[in-house]
Parts: sequence; structure tokens; C-alpha cells
Amino acid sequence: MQIYATAKSLPTPGTQPAAPASRPSLAREALKSSVFYLLCTGLLSVYGTEVCPFLESLAPGQLVSILAVALTLGFALRWLLICRLRLQEAARPEEVELGRPWHYLRVDFCTWLAIGLLVTLWNALNYDFPLGSGLKVVLACATLGMFTATSLALDVERGIIHCLSADTGMNVLKRGRFLSISTKFLGFIALCVGLIAVVLLLLIYKDFQFVIERYASGVPFKFIWIVQEILFVFATLLAGTLIVMRKYSRNLQLMFDLQLGALGSVREGDYNAFVPVVSNDEFSLIAERTNEMIAGLKERERIKTIFGKYVNSTVASQILGQAGGADLGGKEIEVAILFTDLRNFTPLSERCTPHQVVEILNQYFSLVVQEIHRHGGEVDKFIGDAAMAIFGLGGKGNPCQEALGAALAIRRILSVINQDLAARQLPGVDNGIGLHYGQVIAGNIGSPERLEYTVIGDAVNVAARLEQLTRSLPSPLAISEEVYIRIGEEARAGLGHLGEHTLKGKVAPLPVYGLAPVK
Repeated sequence: MQIYATAKSLPTPGTQPAAPASRPSLAREALKSSVFYLLCTGLLSVYGTEVCPFLESLAPGQLVSILAVALTLGFALRWLLICRLRLQEAARPEEVELGRPWHYLRVDFCTWLAIGLLVTLWNALNYDFPLGSGLKVVLACATLGMFTATSLALDVERGIIHCLSADTGMNVLKRGRFLSISTKFLGFIALCVGLIAVVLLLLIYKDFQFVIERYASGVPFKFIWIVQEILFVFATLLAGTLIVMRKYSRNLQLMFDLQLGALGSVREGDYNAFVPVVSNDEFSLIAERTNEMIAGLKERERIKTIFGKYVNSTVASQILGQAGGADLGGKEIEVAILFTDLRNFTPLSERCTPHQVVEILNQYFSLVVQEIHRHGGEVDKFIGDAAMAIFGLGGKGNPCQEALGAALAIRRILSVINQDLAARQLPGVDNGIGLHYGQVIAGNIGSPERLEYTVIGDAVNVAARLEQLTRSLPSPLAISEEVYIRIGEEARAGLGHLGEHTLKGKVAPLPVYGLAPVK
């Protein structure tokens, strides 16, 4: 079963898709692999003379020529297979195949086995080549092939990781066989240890035979020769193991960095980050779970943003942060309440279509909400052409001073609205504003099936009655004494006492303040 990662995102105009970035040019790939093959030719020549008495009997030039021809044929075979893989990849330019490193590894490893068999077959046909010597050559080619194939496959895997990490969209993973990281790592270590042990045992066996023959014939020899041979072969195998392990750990570190980078971006509030799925092991599971978490957080943020347009942002954060969700009931707090209502809106509505009425209201309320938020308040609700706002939900600042600042700003925006209406040859509008400060219950009102977050209490009623009172006052702004005594001296300078008025539903008259007449 194939494993694919298909990028959902589209490239920006004038750019190419990100997928080809994971495919290095054929020339660069050929150069890298040819360097590996030339290096292995020298190593295989030295190895053959060290562990195989028959190959040691050949002239150095003869041995190198045989290996060079076999390696050239093997390299040509590899080139044909790689070109075939590239043609298959080019037929699906929108896909990045996660199984590509495994395909490259199989091609390189099988190529090295073919090289070993070619050398064995050539020597068997032209020389009296012992079977044991042939097995040693095949073992040597398999060992070098394992290191070479794994190293090149890890380079391909790193290219895929860079490609998918540069993609700006999520990736779809078609699962194949799951192979855990620990299984792959332990399998590679066991294979390396096994091959090193077999090669060293063959070398030691050959050297023991050499020592026994020299000792029996009385020919002098130096023991340091044997030590040098063993150390050379061991160092070569150890170096190959370390190179592969370094590349493997480098790829693991890259995947760790991508995951940590995505989580860091999420912590900074960037929910467009993602972890690329680049394998079919534990990293793919972690990446998928992380991407699901990021998608959930992004959706939660989207809901919070939309929810904040129906209730104020402070309340939205409080409700979403509650462990039990939105429950009925509330808490007692002291806040400043602002009520504002448009005047002369009925004549305007009669001359406008419903669509135009909504357009004018949205323009007006956009400016109203902007000023309320700018002064630290939150809009509680809209009631037709009226609005109710609350100041002091956060428990900070001077809610009365903030409410008064918002009220004065709302008065000023009328000039903007009326200028636009005049340009459209429509009648102008006015508004009335009532301000009061007192204790209310802030919480969820309604039923478990349908809730509304609002504030309830006598203070709300007083603010609404004050707004209605402005219809009979010389001031479009009516402020209760509770607000007046809590604002600064500078703000009071622009206000005047409008007498005591009995509000609807109240017995005792209430001192009312408003905008002082211009002298």
C-alpha cells in the first residue's frame, strides 16, 4: 500500500508548487551517489584483500578493474531505476509520496547486491573462485549497500520533510504499514552489529589462518599487521554506522523542531501553523493529533470571535472559560449603565426602503459600538434603534467617567451621520442618552435551552427612564446623581443641575444632571 501526502493549499500566483522542492535535480543526485560508489570501490578493494585470500592473490590493478566494471554496471542499473521512479513522481506533481525514501533504499540496496553477484559470477567464470570467497564479496557489498542506501534514503526523507514543512496547508495521509521509530532504530542497530560481527569474525578467521601458516612454515611476520587490518575494517564499519545514525538523528531533530515550532506559533496565537505529516510512525500520529488540536483551537477562537459579536467580548471570554459552561444565574456587581435611543427616526424610516433603514442603523451603531469600546464599555444589547451598554464589568477604572466619555462621543458622531443623511437629502436624526450607576445582577437569564447574558436590576430601569426623560428636558443627556458624584471636577464643569424629576415607576423624585446650556 502506498503512502501519500497531498497538499491542499494552492500556490500563490507566480509561484510553483512546493512539492518539487523535495526532489533534488538528477545531476546533483547522480554526483552524490557517484561519490559514494567511488568511495565504496576503494573500501571494497581493501576489504577484499584483507578478508579473502583469493582476492588477495590478484594483482591490485586487476582487482580494482573487476570491481570498477561491476560498480559501473550497478550504477547504470541504479540510474535507470531512479529515472523510472522520477517519471512516476512526475506523473503526480501534486503529490508527495512518503514512501519515496523506502523506494530509493530498496533500489540502492538491490544494486549493491547485484554488484556483489556480478563480481562473484565474473570470478567464478574466469578464475577458480571459491564459494566462500564469493559469499564474502556478497556480504561486503551488502554491508556497504546498507550504509550507502540508508544514507541516501535519509537525504531523500529530509528533502520531503523540508518540502512539506514549507507547505502552507494541511496534508492528507493515506496510511500504509505502521512501523514504529523504536522498531526501525533497533532493527538498524541489530543489522549493523550483526554485519560488523560477521565481517570481523571472517577477518579474524582469515588472520588466524595466516598466522598458523606463517608459523608452520617458519616465515616471520609482525603481529601489528593483523591489528592494523582489524582496526581498519572496524573503523570503516563504525564510521558508516555513525554517519547513518547522525543523518537519522538529524531528521528526527528536524521533525522535533517543526513540532515545537508549530506549538510555539500556537502559543503566540497563530492558529494557521501546522505540523507536516512526513512518516508513518509515531511522528505521524503526534503530527496528526497536534494538527487536530490546532484545528480545534482555531475553531474555538472562531466561535469566540463570532460569539463576541452577539455578546460583549469580556462576557464571551468568561462564558467560554467556565468549566461547566453557561449556567443560569449571575453575580452582583456595581456598574454604570448607558441607554441611548435615536430621535426622529420614524420620519426617516418612512422615506427609506427597509434595506436603507438597516444600512443607516448599522452605520450609526458601528460608530456607537466603536466609541463604547474605546471608553472601556461593553454593548449589552440592541433594541430596535436603541442600545444599552455597561461600564465596569472588568472591575477596573472609573466606570462613571468612562460612561460619560462614551456618551459625549456618541453625541459627537451624530454630526457624521447627519452629514451623510443630508448628502442623501434625508432628514437628520437626534438621540437621547441616560446614565446611571448602581448594583445589578450580571449573568445568564432564560432557560437551559435558550440563554441571554445581561444585567438585571433597578439600576437598569433607572438608566432607561433617564433616557426617556430626555424627551422633556433641555438636555439630550440625563445623568443620575450617583454618576455625577463619581466623575471628576473637570467633567462636572460641563454639566448642570436640571432639577429633581419623578421617574416612571418611582415614588421619590431623583436629582438629574445634564449638559449645561451654552452661554
